[in-house]
Amino acid sequence: MNIKYIFLFLFTLAFTISIVNADEIRQKKENWGNPDGAQIINLAPVKRTPEPQIFILSLDPGYQTDSYIIGPERSTDLSGFYDYKTNGEANHYIQVDPSNPLLLHSVDVTADSTDPTGATSRRTKYSGSTDGGETWGTLATVPEIRSGYPVLKLKNGVAVVSNHAVTNGVVNTNLYVDVVPHGGGFTAYTATDPFSIWPQIAVLSNGNVGILSRPQHPSGSDFDTVFYQTWNGTSLGPKSVAYITTPPYAGTVGSNCRFNIATNGAGRITQAFNGVLEIDTLENSKVWSRTSTDNGVTWGPLELVFAPYTENGIEDTVAVAGGSDLTYKPNSNLWFYSCAVTVDALFGSGRIIVIRSDGQRSTVVTVPQVGGATSFAQTMSFVFTLDQPALGWSADGSILYCVYAVVKPDLGASGYNSRDVYYQRSTDDGLTWGTPVQITNTPLIDECYPSVSDWNKGGGSDQYELNITYMKDEGVGPSSFGGSAPPSRNFQIHRKISQANIIGISNNEIDLNNFQLQQNYPNPFNPVTTIKYNLVKNSFVTLKVFDMLGKEIKTLVSEYQSTGIKEINFDASGLTSGVYFYSISAGDFSDVKKMMLLK
Repeated sequence: MNIKYIFLFLFTLAFTISIVNADEIRQKKENWGNPDGAQIINLAPVKRTPEPQIFILSLDPGYQTDSYIIGPERSTDLSGFYDYKTNGEANHYIQVDPSNPLLLHSVDVTADSTDPTGATSRRTKYSGSTDGGETWGTLATVPEIRSGYPVLKLKNGVAVVSNHAVTNGVVNTNLYVDVVPHGGGFTAYTATDPFSIWPQIAVLSNGNVGILSRPQHPSGSDFDTVFYQTWNGTSLGPKSVAYITTPPYAGTVGSNCRFNIATNGAGRITQAFNGVLEIDTLENSKVWSRTSTDNGVTWGPLELVFAPYTENGIEDTVAVAGGSDLTYKPNSNLWFYSCAVTVDALFGSGRIIVIRSDGQRSTVVTVPQVGGATSFAQTMSFVFTLDQPALGWSADGSILYCVYAVVKPDLGASGYNSRDVYYQRSTDDGLTWGTPVQITNTPLIDECYPSVSDWNKGGGSDQYELNITYMKDEGVGPSSFGGSAPPSRNFQIHRKISQANIIGISNNEIDLNNFQLQQNYPNPFNPVTTIKYNLVKNSFVTLKVFDMLGKEIKTLVSEYQSTGIKEINFDASGLTSGVYFYSISAGDFSDVKKMMLLK
């Protein structure tokens, strides 16, 4: 054969192989970040400059108790290397469409691996689900320029997103309205001067959108300002001053004011402001609010929501420290403000409180209740032991949910404390709160920045469901802002929590015809719980307890037992809070169940 044809054949073969390999690599890249049953691929650089190192990040399958179901983790298809998600407020990144609860929307801020601080690659991404959160897909970048700190609301099922982005060389608050539900074709509305950032929004009953934002004051400023403006369906109106701090001030770091906005859907709007630098006689800031009853045409005066106070005589000062949220009870004029507070600025004294518009105040949770850290191994700017308390309601207004992040004593590879996500619910309009429920329990993974949908299905014949998102990051510790941890890819996770219907046989109903291992009761427990099982024939039985890593903790039973219902108490006094498993083996029968110790 002519050598020219041999060479041509070898060249064609090599070229074809390279095309096939390139296509396989392209297809693999397209699948990065998508759930694969129980796994997603994470690209985490060991340092700031080398190529990312691939590792597998497992998705939690969830668990069930007698009173609720923690559903499996689902990736919303949004991921990146930007891990500072809010500048203080408990932002809302997820919304459920009340007219069709199968339609879910989410937003997140991302950046690529070479740019973890978001100098140029930081973007706002929008994704959706049409099957109640089982599967997700990215629908749009909002917009295709540098942006950050998005918030999400729905207007007749259509996504309304606000963030701050660079337009015409200036960073300013902008608004984006989708054309149809899940359309991904957003119309941009550019804000007017003076420039301002970190927006919070509310969709009003007349179809307008109210927007709060604040300017980035020069470094060293000792004051802060919050602007308010309205989108009327065609354009953004002028900005007016909603709140301005007054002296004396605690320092000279401008732009630290936290603020929130909420509406009852019937013309009432409330805005809340925590001046942070604005101090009173106890050297800490107050929280103020103002309300409009005509969709923002006129506003009432500023009213005091919270003032620092002392406990134990005059020894301890209780003051606001951390994120905040604001919501109205459905079909009412009663609003609720959540925030984190500390006593004498000590991490171990942290608590989350909820304040109602009628002056009623309740404590949701304290640091000891959830085993939070009493000190931080390394500094994390604007992070508190209990933080980002986000609020949401059931559709019928009977349940108020609070989802929040907890800094744990556990340390990641980079030496930073890890965080977990919890939730609680109130069935008496926030006067009292149920037991904290730990949604995540991963000492070597960061799970934080929780968000909750404003509207959640529940009431009548509908089962109660709570829809949340949070950031899941195997690289524990901040890298984008306020920390020096190596950057790693983080994922936005959606999770559905539902009130469990009793499946099969309850603790009080034993099926005498079948082997059975029942769910422990109570669950969660502290520190003693009861485990029941049924034997349909004489068997050698082993009943053991294991930790999350599969290490055997204790053997509860290891003996030959006769037919019948058995019951044994498990005392976990010497164990730390977390998820444990108990397994039974009796002849050919075996089963495993999950239980949660919550000290």
